[in-house]
Amino acid sequence: MFSEERKEKILEIVNRKKSVKVSELSEVLKTSEVTVRRDLDELHNEQKLYRTHGGALILNHGQYELPWQELAVLQIEEKRKIARRAIKYVCDNDVIILDDSTTVLELAKLIAAGSYGNLTVVCIAIPSVNVLLANRGIRVIVVGGPVVNKTNAVLGSTAEEMIRSMHADKCFIGLNGIHPDGVYMASSFEEMSIKQRMLEASRHKFVLADHTKFGQTSFLKVTDLAESIDCLITDKRVEDFDYSVIEKKTNLEVAG
Repeated sequence: MFSEERKEKILEIVNRKKSVKVSELSEVLKTSEVTVRRDLDELHNEQKLYRTHGGALILNHGQYELPWQELAVLQIEEKRKIARRAIKYVCDNDVIILDDSTTVLELAKLIAAGSYGNLTVVCIAIPSVNVLLANRGIRVIVVGGPVVNKTNAVLGSTAEEMIRSMHADKCFIGLNGIHPDGVYMASSFEEMSIKQRMLEASRHKFVLADHTKFGQTSFLKVTDLAESIDCLITDKRVEDFDYSVIEKKTNLEVAG
């Protein structure tokens, strides 16, 4: 099977199944995993699918279509690296808001393992709540409203109104994509709206995004850098992505 024919077959499988593993593609295409990985890398660079550590996802349908348990293991080491950098911004006497991204979940785990005085954490994600409750020294607040099964997050107008009434020191959010023009994107109206409320309610704003989010696009805009994101933390730079606009307007940190 020629390269172009192989890649067309890969796209057909990914678009049908939403997500697929390298080993599965190797078996179906009757070719080596090395060849499959090379094809996936090329398709990712062509912006035809979303490359993950062990396979690929359908492009522009939003990672939130996968259950959070599956999302949590994608780029796990990168997420942990970002969380280790972000934890330095969590201080005694803070009131912070955490969104439902799996990178922020890794930050929640580090917060739960720490020792803080008078720290209040507002959560929309049930997994983060469960992690933080293990530390009795942290005041945990859960916003109200319906829980979305796939994300285990509280979304909707009730949650948004509760966050709208708050004045937090900091918020930490993850996003589905970051455009070179500095636009931050989400995959659903509910996600877009609640992240906007978090940003409005917080004095200092942090975005946690691994390198796979750069250059990814979605049809919903959460915010842009002109609206003063204080710090964007990632794990490494991506080739062929222009960071110049981002670096002019916000503090870009690459976790070591």
